[in-house]
Amino acid sequence: MKKHNRLKKIIEKIAIRAAISEANTTCPFINYQPEIPKAVKKLRKF
Repeated sequence: MKKHNRLKKIIEKIAIRAAISEANTTCPFINYQPEIPKAVKKLRKF
């Protein structure tokens, strides 16, 4: 179970960092910017 919990925490950290990165960048294609969830909008730095 210890390995399972450690792996779960690592995946959570990666997912949070990816969400922060996505919240602070825009899509390179002008016409396609998917709507981001409210929880991800809270991670914006500006």
